[in-house]
Amino acid sequence: MNKSISVLMTTFNRVETTIKCLDALFKADLPENYTLNVIISDSNSPDNTFEILKKKFPSIIIQNVGNNIYWNQGMIQSWNEAKKSDPDFYLWLNDDTFINRDALRNIIKDYFLVSKDSIIVGATHFNSVCTYGGRFSKLDERPLVPNGKPTKIKYINGNFVLISRKVFNKIGELDNHYSHSLGDIDYGLRVIKKGLNNCILPDIIGFCEANSRLRYDPKSRFIEKIKSLRSPIGLPFKEYFYFNFKHYGLLKSLKFTIGIIISLVIPMVYNKISK
Repeated sequence: MNKSISVLMTTFNRVETTIKCLDALFKADLPENYTLNVIISDSNSPDNTFEILKKKFPSIIIQNVGNNIYWNQGMIQSWNEAKKSDPDFYLWLNDDTFINRDALRNIIKDYFLVSKDSIIVGATHFNSVCTYGGRFSKLDERPLVPNGKPTKIKYINGNFVLISRKVFNKIGELDNHYSHSLGDIDYGLRVIKKGLNNCILPDIIGFCEANSRLRYDPKSRFIEKIKSLRSPIGLPFKEYFYFNFKHYGLLKSLKFTIGIIISLVIPMVYNKISK
């Protein structure tokens, strides 16, 4: 019996990078009797991403979802489209992640090797440094370097993640409260709360350069910090408060809030206590 994989992606204004990602995806080896469907949500890219991808990859489904749609919201739009065909698997793929030829075959193989109540996460590297994948216990620790066997993790990055229909039916889609970041981390924590597992693949699946941009700099000017707290690609205060309250409770949320207030009003004190 044939099985289907719906690849979920979102794009904005980097068409050459996205083409490179899709080229690697379509060159990858699929297990026998598997089909691949790609669904992309584009946020009205001014570089004509929508038109270029539609012409170059006629088999994909690409939809223009409007302006100012960031990762989490774009992925929800792709997921909503993918659900219509009820695939066996959903595969998150960031458009700046370039997978190895054996990545698809390995992620399916390892899904059947580990518990089927798991989502499977692929780790990436850049210049021989592990950049994305997962972490054991702390959000600020370095990504786990694959050790040759499937390993349970707590926090996940959404660059390359396989979610079965079985898991999706228990967890659902990404949380609509988030604009850009936190949605992937939130999803992994929801998986664990349901008694399921996040497992990282035994080997690196491809490469992706780390995003080194500082989301919130306590040393910046007051107005810049305010902008960051309002920006989906900064440190959106409401979304981070919601995330902390949802997963860690009121105390952690209040601690986060107090830290932000101190960094705004008396940054010198914040810099001392945060060292």
